[in-house]
Amino acid sequence: MKLFTKIFLQVICVVLLLSSGIFFYTTYRWKNQSIQNINSYENSRFQTNISKFENMLMRIKSKTQDTDDKIREKMIIYAFRQVFHDSAVLYQDGKEQYNGTKYEFDLQNIRNLTKNKHDGFENDIYCDKPLISKTNGNVFLLFYFSRYSSTDMNYQIVTYKDITGVQKQSQTLFYQAGGFTLFLVLFVGFFLFLTLRKIMEPLTRLKEAAVSVANGNYEIKVPSEGKTELAQVGKSFNLMTGKVREQIEKLSSVNKAQRQLLGSLAHELKTPMTAIIGYADTLLTVRLSPKRQEIALDYIRNECRRLSRLSVKMLELTGLYETGEAEFVPVEVQMNQFLEDVKKLVTYRLQEKKICLEIHCNPEELRKTFDPDLMMSAVTNFIDNAVKASDENSKIVLEATQNHLSVQDYGKGIPEEDLKRVTEAFYMVDKSRSRVKGSVGLGLALCQKIADIHGFQLEITSHLGKGTIVSVLW
Repeated sequence: MKLFTKIFLQVICVVLLLSSGIFFYTTYRWKNQSIQNINSYENSRFQTNISKFENMLMRIKSKTQDTDDKIREKMIIYAFRQVFHDSAVLYQDGKEQYNGTKYEFDLQNIRNLTKNKHDGFENDIYCDKPLISKTNGNVFLLFYFSRYSSTDMNYQIVTYKDITGVQKQSQTLFYQAGGFTLFLVLFVGFFLFLTLRKIMEPLTRLKEAAVSVANGNYEIKVPSEGKTELAQVGKSFNLMTGKVREQIEKLSSVNKAQRQLLGSLAHELKTPMTAIIGYADTLLTVRLSPKRQEIALDYIRNECRRLSRLSVKMLELTGLYETGEAEFVPVEVQMNQFLEDVKKLVTYRLQEKKICLEIHCNPEELRKTFDPDLMMSAVTNFIDNAVKASDENSKIVLEATQNHLSVQDYGKGIPEEDLKRVTEAFYMVDKSRSRVKGSVGLGLALCQKIADIHGFQLEITSHLGKGTIVSVLW
Protein backbone atom coordinates (compact mmCIF):
# COMPACT_ATOMS: atom_id res chain seq x y z
CA MET A 1 0.00 0.00 0.00
CA LYS A 2 1.35 3.41 -0.94
CA LEU A 3 2.16 5.76 1.88
CA PHE A 4 -0.22 8.34 0.42
CA THR A 5 -3.12 5.86 0.59
CA LYS A 6 -2.29 4.98 4.18
CA ILE A 7 -2.16 8.61 5.19
CA PHE A 8 -5.43 9.27 3.35
CA LEU A 9 -7.16 6.51 5.32
CA GLN A 10 -5.71 7.88 8.54
CA VAL A 11 -7.00 11.35 7.68
CA ILE A 12 -10.47 9.91 7.19
CA CYS A 13 -10.22 8.17 10.55
CA VAL A 14 -9.09 11.36 12.22
CA VAL A 15 -11.99 13.25 10.62
CA LEU A 16 -14.40 10.63 11.98
CA LEU A 17 -12.87 10.94 15.42
CA LEU A 18 -13.07 14.72 15.29
CA SER A 19 -16.68 14.57 14.08
CA SER A 20 -17.70 12.21 16.87
CA GLY A 21 -15.79 14.32 19.36
CA ILE A 22 -17.54 17.45 18.14
CA PHE A 23 -20.89 15.66 18.35
CA PHE A 24 -20.11 14.50 21.87
CA TYR A 25 -18.97 17.96 22.90
CA THR A 26 -22.04 19.57 21.30
CA THR A 27 -24.31 17.20 23.22
CA TYR A 28 -22.52 18.06 26.43
CA ARG A 29 -22.80 21.79 25.69
CA TRP A 30 -26.46 21.43 24.76
CA LYS A 31 -27.15 19.74 28.08
CA ASN A 32 -25.46 22.54 30.01
CA GLN A 33 -26.95 25.23 27.81
CA SER A 34 -30.47 23.91 28.34
CA ILE A 35 -30.04 24.09 32.09
CA GLN A 36 -28.37 27.49 31.74
CA ASN A 37 -31.32 28.83 29.74
CA ILE A 38 -33.78 27.55 32.34
CA ASN A 39 -31.59 29.05 35.04
CA SER A 40 -31.52 32.45 33.30
CA TYR A 41 -35.27 32.54 32.93
CA GLU A 42 -35.96 31.36 36.48
CA ASN A 43 -33.30 33.70 37.82
CA SER A 44 -34.97 36.70 36.18
CA ARG A 45 -38.37 35.55 37.41
CA PHE A 46 -37.00 34.99 40.92
CA GLN A 47 -35.49 38.47 41.07
CA THR A 48 -38.79 39.97 39.91
CA ASN A 49 -40.66 38.13 42.64
CA ILE A 50 -38.07 39.20 45.21
CA SER A 51 -38.63 42.83 44.22
CA LYS A 52 -42.38 42.41 44.57
CA PHE A 53 -42.00 40.76 47.93
CA GLU A 54 -39.64 43.47 49.19
CA ASN A 55 -42.13 46.19 48.19
CA MET A 56 -44.89 44.33 50.01
CA LEU A 57 -42.65 43.98 53.09
CA MET A 58 -42.00 47.73 53.08
CA ARG A 59 -45.73 48.48 52.92
CA ILE A 60 -46.48 45.94 55.65
CA LYS A 61 -43.75 47.44 57.83
CA SER A 62 -45.08 50.99 57.41
CA LYS A 63 -48.71 50.01 58.10
CA THR A 64 -48.11 47.66 61.02
CA GLN A 65 -45.67 49.57 63.20
CA ASP A 66 -48.05 49.37 66.16
CA THR A 67 -49.54 46.00 65.25
CA ASP A 68 -48.98 42.80 67.13
CA ASP A 69 -45.99 40.72 65.88
CA LYS A 70 -48.10 37.63 65.22
CA ILE A 71 -50.51 39.55 63.03
CA ARG A 72 -47.64 41.12 61.12
CA GLU A 73 -46.04 37.68 60.72
CA LYS A 74 -49.27 36.32 59.24
CA MET A 75 -49.45 39.28 56.85
CA ILE A 76 -45.88 38.64 55.72
CA ILE A 77 -46.61 34.95 55.11
CA TYR A 78 -49.75 35.93 53.19
CA ALA A 79 -47.72 38.35 51.05
CA PHE A 80 -45.08 35.61 50.49
CA ARG A 81 -47.75 33.18 49.28
CA GLN A 82 -49.22 35.81 47.00
CA VAL A 83 -45.86 36.24 45.28
CA PHE A 84 -44.26 32.77 45.35
CA HIS A 85 -47.35 30.56 45.73
CA ASP A 86 -46.29 27.03 46.79
CA SER A 87 -42.86 26.84 45.15
CA ALA A 88 -40.76 28.56 47.85
CA VAL A 89 -39.80 28.43 51.52
CA LEU A 90 -39.62 31.48 53.83
CA TYR A 91 -37.14 31.58 56.72
CA GLN A 92 -36.61 34.20 59.44
CA ASP A 93 -33.22 34.21 61.14
CA GLY A 94 -32.67 30.67 59.82
CA LYS A 95 -35.98 29.36 61.19
CA GLU A 96 -38.62 28.12 58.78
CA GLN A 97 -41.72 30.34 58.72
CA TYR A 98 -43.60 28.94 55.78
CA ASN A 99 -43.01 25.99 53.43
CA GLY A 100 -45.53 25.49 50.68
CA THR A 101 -43.45 22.87 48.89
CA LYS A 102 -43.42 19.13 49.36
CA TYR A 103 -39.69 19.11 50.22
CA GLU A 104 -37.66 19.82 53.31
CA PHE A 105 -34.52 21.90 52.70
CA ASP A 106 -31.30 22.31 54.68
CA LEU A 107 -30.95 26.08 54.73
CA GLN A 108 -27.43 26.07 56.14
CA ASN A 109 -26.19 23.71 53.42
CA ILE A 110 -27.79 25.85 50.70
CA ARG A 111 -26.21 29.00 52.14
CA ASN A 112 -22.79 27.36 52.19
CA LEU A 113 -23.12 26.23 48.57
CA THR A 114 -24.27 29.65 47.42
CA LYS A 115 -21.84 31.73 49.45
CA ASN A 116 -21.85 35.23 48.02
CA LYS A 117 -18.66 37.08 47.15
CA HIS A 118 -20.17 40.47 47.86
CA ASP A 119 -20.99 40.50 51.56
CA GLY A 120 -22.34 43.77 52.88
CA PHE A 121 -25.41 44.28 50.68
CA GLU A 122 -28.72 44.33 52.49
CA ASN A 123 -30.36 42.22 49.83
CA ASP A 124 -28.21 39.58 48.11
CA ILE A 125 -29.44 37.11 45.51
CA TYR A 126 -27.35 33.95 45.13
CA CYS A 127 -28.27 32.66 41.70
CA ASP A 128 -25.41 33.51 39.35
CA LYS A 129 -24.78 29.82 38.51
CA PRO A 130 -27.17 26.84 38.46
CA LEU A 131 -27.27 24.94 41.76
CA ILE A 132 -28.70 21.49 41.04
CA SER A 133 -29.64 19.11 43.83
CA LYS A 134 -30.82 15.52 43.51
CA THR A 135 -33.75 14.74 45.82
CA ASN A 136 -35.35 11.39 46.63
CA GLY A 137 -33.07 9.68 44.13
CA ASN A 138 -35.05 10.72 41.00
CA VAL A 139 -35.91 14.42 41.26
CA PHE A 140 -33.54 17.20 40.13
CA LEU A 141 -34.16 20.67 41.54
CA LEU A 142 -32.61 23.99 40.49
CA PHE A 143 -32.20 26.11 43.66
CA TYR A 144 -32.32 29.89 44.17
CA PHE A 145 -31.56 31.63 47.43
CA SER A 146 -31.97 35.21 48.64
CA ARG A 147 -32.02 37.11 51.88
CA TYR A 148 -33.61 40.35 53.03
CA SER A 149 -32.24 42.27 56.02
CA SER A 150 -33.42 45.41 57.81
CA THR A 151 -33.24 46.70 61.34
CA ASP A 152 -35.99 44.40 62.62
CA MET A 153 -36.40 41.81 59.86
CA ASN A 154 -33.98 39.19 58.55
CA TYR A 155 -35.63 36.86 56.05
CA GLN A 156 -34.21 34.14 53.78
CA ILE A 157 -36.04 32.74 50.78
CA VAL A 158 -35.39 29.47 48.98
CA THR A 159 -37.16 28.54 45.77
CA TYR A 160 -36.61 25.90 43.13
CA LYS A 161 -37.41 24.72 39.63
CA ASP A 162 -38.03 21.04 38.92
CA ILE A 163 -35.76 20.10 35.96
CA THR A 164 -36.04 16.34 36.29
CA GLY A 165 -37.38 15.83 32.76
CA VAL A 166 -34.76 18.02 31.12
CA GLN A 167 -31.97 16.48 33.16
CA LYS A 168 -32.93 12.90 32.37
CA GLN A 169 -33.46 13.60 28.68
CA SER A 170 -30.11 15.37 28.34
CA GLN A 171 -28.33 12.66 30.30
CA THR A 172 -29.81 9.96 28.07
CA LEU A 173 -28.66 11.79 24.96
CA PHE A 174 -25.29 12.46 26.56
CA TYR A 175 -24.72 8.78 27.37
CA GLN A 176 -25.79 7.70 23.89
CA ALA A 177 -23.39 10.16 22.30
CA GLY A 178 -20.63 9.05 24.68
CA GLY A 179 -21.21 5.36 23.90
CA PHE A 180 -21.20 5.98 20.15
CA THR A 181 -18.05 8.09 20.42
CA LEU A 182 -16.29 5.49 22.57
CA PHE A 183 -17.12 2.72 20.07
CA LEU A 184 -15.90 4.83 17.17
CA VAL A 185 -12.71 5.78 19.03
CA LEU A 186 -11.91 2.15 19.82
CA PHE A 187 -12.61 0.95 16.29
CA VAL A 188 -10.73 3.74 14.54
CA GLY A 189 -7.96 3.66 17.14
CA PHE A 190 -7.35 -0.04 16.48
CA PHE A 191 -7.22 0.58 12.74
CA LEU A 192 -4.86 3.54 13.20
CA PHE A 193 -2.64 1.46 15.47
CA LEU A 194 -2.18 -1.21 12.79
CA THR A 195 -1.46 1.24 9.98
CA LEU A 196 0.74 3.54 12.06
CA ARG A 197 2.84 0.64 13.30
CA LYS A 198 3.52 -0.35 9.72
CA ILE A 199 4.34 3.23 8.75
CA MET A 200 6.41 3.98 11.84
CA GLU A 201 8.69 0.96 11.54
CA PRO A 202 10.94 2.49 8.85
CA LEU A 203 10.56 5.91 10.47
CA THR A 204 11.79 4.45 13.76
CA ARG A 205 14.87 3.10 12.03
CA LEU A 206 15.33 6.49 10.40
CA LYS A 207 15.10 8.17 13.82
CA GLU A 208 17.69 5.81 15.29
CA ALA A 209 19.96 6.56 12.36
CA ALA A 210 19.45 10.32 12.89
CA VAL A 211 20.40 9.97 16.57
CA SER A 212 23.50 8.03 15.53
CA VAL A 213 24.41 10.79 13.07
CA ALA A 214 23.85 13.40 15.79
CA ASN A 215 26.37 11.49 17.92
CA GLY A 216 28.96 11.73 15.16
CA ASN A 217 28.50 8.45 13.28
CA TYR A 218 28.23 9.54 9.64
CA GLU A 219 28.90 6.07 8.24
CA ILE A 220 25.45 4.75 9.13
CA LYS A 221 22.95 3.99 6.38
CA VAL A 222 19.22 3.26 6.43
CA PRO A 223 17.34 0.79 4.20
CA SER A 224 16.38 2.45 0.92
CA GLU A 225 15.07 -0.45 -1.15
CA GLY A 226 11.77 -0.12 -2.97
CA LYS A 227 9.85 2.64 -4.68
CA THR A 228 7.79 3.96 -1.77
CA GLU A 229 8.07 7.47 -0.41
CA LEU A 230 9.90 6.18 2.67
CA ALA A 231 12.43 4.40 0.47
CA GLN A 232 13.05 7.71 -1.28
CA VAL A 233 13.44 9.37 2.11
CA GLY A 234 15.99 6.68 3.03
CA LYS A 235 17.95 7.36 -0.15
CA SER A 236 17.88 11.09 0.55
CA PHE A 237 19.00 10.47 4.14
CA ASN A 238 21.95 8.35 3.00
CA LEU A 239 22.86 11.03 0.47
CA MET A 240 22.59 13.69 3.18
CA THR A 241 24.90 11.84 5.59
CA GLY A 242 27.43 11.44 2.80
CA LYS A 243 27.31 15.14 2.03
CA VAL A 244 27.53 16.03 5.73
CA ARG A 245 30.58 13.79 6.08
CA GLU A 246 32.20 15.49 3.09
CA GLN A 247 31.42 18.95 4.46
CA ILE A 248 32.81 18.12 7.88
CA GLU A 249 36.01 16.82 6.34
CA LYS A 250 36.20 19.92 4.19
CA LEU A 251 35.57 22.24 7.15
CA SER A 252 38.20 20.42 9.21
CA SER A 253 40.68 20.88 6.40
CA VAL A 254 39.77 24.55 6.02
CA ASN A 255 40.07 25.10 9.79
CA LYS A 256 43.49 23.50 9.83
CA ALA A 257 44.52 25.57 6.83
CA GLN A 258 43.30 28.74 8.53
CA ARG A 259 45.34 27.99 11.63
CA GLN A 260 48.39 27.34 9.48
CA LEU A 261 47.73 30.54 7.56
CA LEU A 262 47.65 32.71 10.67
CA GLY A 263 50.73 31.07 12.14
CA SER A 264 52.58 31.11 8.83
CA LEU A 265 51.91 34.77 8.19
CA ALA A 266 53.10 35.70 11.67
CA HIS A 267 56.19 33.52 11.18
CA GLU A 268 56.97 34.97 7.78
CA LEU A 269 56.46 38.58 8.81
CA LYS A 270 58.94 38.34 11.66
CA THR A 271 62.25 38.16 9.75
CA PRO A 272 61.64 40.88 7.11
CA MET A 273 59.98 43.13 9.69
CA THR A 274 63.06 42.78 11.89
CA ALA A 275 65.22 43.89 8.97
CA ILE A 276 62.85 46.76 8.11
CA ILE A 277 62.83 47.96 11.73
CA GLY A 278 66.64 47.72 11.79
CA TYR A 279 67.03 49.85 8.68
CA ALA A 280 64.43 52.33 9.97
CA ASP A 281 66.28 52.64 13.29
CA THR A 282 69.52 53.20 11.39
CA LEU A 283 67.92 55.97 9.34
CA LEU A 284 66.68 57.61 12.52
CA THR A 285 69.80 57.31 14.66
CA VAL A 286 72.76 57.30 12.27
CA ARG A 287 73.82 60.04 9.89
CA LEU A 288 74.07 58.29 6.53
CA SER A 289 75.12 59.60 3.19
CA PRO A 290 72.31 60.26 0.73
CA LYS A 291 73.35 57.22 -1.28
CA ARG A 292 73.20 54.91 1.75
CA GLN A 293 69.88 56.43 2.81
CA GLU A 294 68.54 55.72 -0.66
CA ILE A 295 69.79 52.12 -0.44
CA ALA A 296 68.14 51.62 2.96
CA LEU A 297 64.82 53.12 1.83
CA ASP A 298 64.91 51.10 -1.36
CA TYR A 299 65.45 47.95 0.69
CA ILE A 300 62.52 48.80 2.98
CA ARG A 301 60.30 49.42 -0.04
CA ASN A 302 61.31 46.17 -1.72
CA GLU A 303 60.76 44.15 1.45
CA CYS A 304 57.33 45.68 2.01
CA ARG A 305 56.38 44.79 -1.55
CA ARG A 306 57.72 41.29 -1.05
CA LEU A 307 55.65 40.94 2.14
CA SER A 308 52.56 42.03 0.24
CA ARG A 309 53.19 39.44 -2.47
CA LEU A 310 54.08 36.85 0.13
CA SER A 311 50.80 37.32 2.06
CA VAL A 312 48.80 36.69 -1.11
CA LYS A 313 50.87 33.59 -1.93
CA MET A 314 50.48 32.32 1.62
CA LEU A 315 46.71 32.48 1.18
CA GLU A 316 46.97 30.50 -2.04
CA LEU A 317 49.35 28.05 -0.42
CA THR A 318 46.84 27.17 2.31
CA GLY A 319 44.02 26.79 -0.19
CA LEU A 320 41.94 29.67 1.21
CA TYR A 321 42.47 32.21 -1.50
CA GLU A 322 40.95 31.46 -4.88
CA THR A 323 40.72 34.83 -6.64
CA GLY A 324 43.64 34.06 -8.93
CA GLU A 325 45.31 37.42 -8.29
CA ALA A 326 48.68 35.78 -7.75
CA GLU A 327 50.08 32.59 -9.24
CA PHE A 328 53.23 30.62 -8.61
CA VAL A 329 55.29 31.55 -11.62
CA PRO A 330 58.80 30.08 -11.32
CA VAL A 331 61.52 32.17 -12.90
CA GLU A 332 65.20 31.53 -13.53
CA VAL A 333 67.22 32.90 -10.62
CA GLN A 334 70.95 33.63 -10.43
CA MET A 335 71.85 31.73 -7.25
CA ASN A 336 74.88 33.81 -6.22
CA GLN A 337 72.78 36.99 -6.18
CA PHE A 338 69.97 35.13 -4.42
CA LEU A 339 72.30 34.08 -1.61
CA GLU A 340 73.54 37.66 -1.25
CA ASP A 341 69.93 38.88 -0.96
CA VAL A 342 69.26 36.32 1.74
CA LYS A 343 72.33 37.45 3.66
CA LYS A 344 71.19 41.08 3.55
CA LEU A 345 67.74 40.09 4.74
CA VAL A 346 68.94 38.19 7.84
CA THR A 347 71.80 40.52 8.80
CA TYR A 348 70.02 42.02 11.78
CA ARG A 349 68.76 38.65 12.93
CA LEU A 350 72.32 37.29 12.92
CA GLN A 351 73.73 40.33 14.69
CA GLU A 352 71.49 39.66 17.69
CA LYS A 353 73.61 36.58 18.55
CA LYS A 354 76.80 37.67 16.77
CA ILE A 355 76.56 34.77 14.33
CA CYS A 356 78.52 34.72 11.07
CA LEU A 357 76.77 33.61 7.87
CA GLU A 358 79.00 32.06 5.17
CA ILE A 359 77.57 31.74 1.66
CA HIS A 360 78.93 29.43 -1.06
CA CYS A 361 77.70 29.09 -4.63
CA ASN A 362 79.21 26.31 -6.72
CA PRO A 363 79.48 27.05 -9.56
CA GLU A 364 79.33 30.82 -9.24
CA GLU A 365 77.20 31.18 -12.39
CA LEU A 366 74.67 28.60 -11.08
CA ARG A 367 71.09 29.33 -12.08
CA LYS A 368 67.93 27.57 -10.91
CA THR A 369 64.22 27.98 -11.63
CA PHE A 370 61.80 28.62 -8.73
CA ASP A 371 59.56 31.25 -7.20
CA PRO A 372 62.09 33.61 -5.55
CA ASP A 373 59.68 34.96 -2.90
CA LEU A 374 58.66 31.53 -1.67
CA MET A 375 62.20 30.15 -1.78
CA MET A 376 63.42 33.25 0.08
CA SER A 377 60.80 32.48 2.72
CA ALA A 378 61.98 28.87 3.00
CA VAL A 379 65.66 29.79 3.31
CA THR A 380 65.04 32.51 5.90
CA ASN A 381 63.05 29.95 7.87
CA PHE A 382 66.03 27.55 7.74
CA ILE A 383 68.35 30.30 8.93
CA ASP A 384 65.95 31.43 11.65
CA ASN A 385 65.83 27.87 13.03
CA ALA A 386 69.62 27.62 12.78
CA VAL A 387 70.02 30.86 14.77
CA LYS A 388 67.74 29.52 17.49
CA ALA A 389 69.77 26.31 17.72
CA SER A 390 73.20 28.00 17.63
CA ASP A 391 75.29 29.57 20.37
CA GLU A 392 76.68 33.09 20.20
CA ASN A 393 79.77 33.71 18.03
CA SER A 394 79.12 30.56 15.99
CA LYS A 395 78.58 30.33 12.25
CA ILE A 396 75.97 29.19 9.75
CA VAL A 397 76.76 28.02 6.21
CA LEU A 398 74.41 28.75 3.31
CA GLU A 399 75.33 26.76 0.23
CA ALA A 400 73.92 26.35 -3.28
CA THR A 401 75.11 23.61 -5.65
CA GLN A 402 73.90 21.88 -8.76
CA ASN A 403 72.09 19.32 -6.59
CA HIS A 404 70.82 21.21 -3.58
CA LEU A 405 70.38 24.38 -1.53
CA SER A 406 71.35 23.82 2.12
CA VAL A 407 71.66 25.61 5.46
CA GLN A 408 74.07 24.10 8.00
CA ASP A 409 74.45 25.08 11.63
CA TYR A 410 76.70 23.79 14.40
CA GLY A 411 74.19 24.00 17.19
CA LYS A 412 72.54 21.54 19.54
CA GLY A 413 70.93 19.33 16.85
CA ILE A 414 67.58 17.53 16.73
CA PRO A 415 66.87 14.21 18.51
CA GLU A 416 66.45 11.30 16.13
CA GLU A 417 62.90 10.54 17.31
CA ASP A 418 61.83 14.10 16.41
CA LEU A 419 63.34 14.23 12.91
CA LYS A 420 60.34 12.58 11.27
CA ARG A 421 57.89 15.04 12.85
CA VAL A 422 59.63 18.42 12.58
CA THR A 423 57.78 19.21 9.34
CA GLU A 424 54.37 18.66 10.95
CA ALA A 425 52.35 21.81 11.52
CA PHE A 426 52.64 23.14 15.10
CA TYR A 427 55.14 20.47 16.13
CA MET A 428 58.00 21.87 18.23
CA VAL A 429 61.01 19.91 19.47
CA ASP A 430 61.64 22.14 22.50
CA LYS A 431 58.16 23.38 23.30
CA SER A 432 59.03 25.45 26.36
CA ARG A 433 61.85 27.39 24.69
CA SER A 434 59.90 27.72 21.46
CA ARG A 435 57.04 29.42 23.27
CA VAL A 436 59.41 31.85 24.91
CA LYS A 437 60.84 32.73 21.51
CA GLY A 438 57.39 33.16 19.97
CA SER A 439 57.47 30.08 17.72
CA VAL A 440 54.31 28.20 16.82
CA GLY A 441 55.84 25.24 14.98
CA LEU A 442 54.91 26.23 11.43
CA GLY A 443 58.29 27.15 9.95
CA LEU A 444 59.41 23.78 8.62
CA ALA A 445 55.80 22.80 7.80
CA LEU A 446 55.67 25.86 5.55
CA CYS A 447 59.06 24.98 4.03
CA GLN A 448 57.81 21.48 3.27
CA LYS A 449 54.81 22.93 1.41
CA ILE A 450 57.04 25.32 -0.52
CA ALA A 451 59.29 22.41 -1.55
CA ASP A 452 56.27 20.31 -2.53
CA ILE A 453 54.71 23.04 -4.65
CA HIS A 454 57.99 23.31 -6.62
CA GLY A 455 58.41 19.57 -6.90
CA PHE A 456 61.57 19.68 -4.74
CA GLN A 457 62.47 17.39 -1.85
CA LEU A 458 63.18 18.55 1.69
CA GLU A 459 65.87 16.62 3.55
CA ILE A 460 66.98 17.10 7.16
CA THR A 461 69.98 15.44 8.81
CA SER A 462 71.04 16.16 12.37
CA HIS A 463 73.30 14.93 15.15
CA LEU A 464 72.89 15.95 18.79
CA GLY A 465 75.60 18.37 19.85
CA LYS A 466 77.02 18.67 16.33
CA GLY A 467 74.37 20.55 14.36
CA THR A 468 71.80 20.23 11.62
CA ILE A 469 71.75 20.37 7.82
CA VAL A 470 68.50 21.29 6.07
CA SER A 471 68.60 20.80 2.29
CA VAL A 472 66.27 21.44 -0.62
CA LEU A 473 67.09 18.88 -3.31
CA TRP A 474 66.44 20.31 -6.72
